[in-house]
Amino acid sequence: MIIVRREEGDLRWATVKRRLRLNTPRDPGTGVPRARLWLWVIPFLVGVVVVELVLASTLENAWVSVVPFLGERPGFSFDAILGSQEVQARLVGAWWFLVLFVIFAVFNTILGEEFLFRGVLLPRMEGVFKRGSWVANSILFALYHVHVPWVIPNAFLTGLLYTYPAYRYRSTWMSIILHSSQSVYIAFLVLGIVLGLA
Repeated sequence: MIIVRREEGDLRWATVKRRLRLNTPRDPGTGVPRARLWLWVIPFLVGVVVVELVLASTLENAWVSVVPFLGERPGFSFDAILGSQEVQARLVGAWWFLVLFVIFAVFNTILGEEFLFRGVLLPRMEGVFKRGSWVANSILFALYHVHVPWVIPNAFLTGLLYTYPAYRYRSTWMSIILHSSQSVYIAFLVLGIVLGLA
């Protein structure tokens, strides 16, 4: 928001909406908003699911075999923490945990990563990288995940899938929907743990 304020001079909703491309997808040829373009979210969502559920471990293993010091540390992952029966038992009825996860997801996924990478940076990168801006944005998005280096290849591929529709159809909402699908999926898993169904 600081960047938007400095560039645009104010933070009125109309300004933020225009600058961050929070609009209906636009036809790439004419620039006219078309509601039917929302349907393009579906194949990209299938791609995200394939990367996350089918390719993620293969990508991680290949990456770690090349650069082993970037591998995941034992017990560091969300899976390792929530996979513990002791932790699961302690979280039954802990509604605060679900609320905390939802707040984290909104601030990280939407207000953090999507507004920054696809809303603020992607339009600026188009001026420098032209048609390759969506790839450059995905590389930057992957490198942003240096704090969890074993997911960098996965973050690059999902970044491509998040960024291309935002680039092609000039709508950050498309990437927000795609990126948030992961958070919604995990929220249901967390809900299952809180309800004692895990």
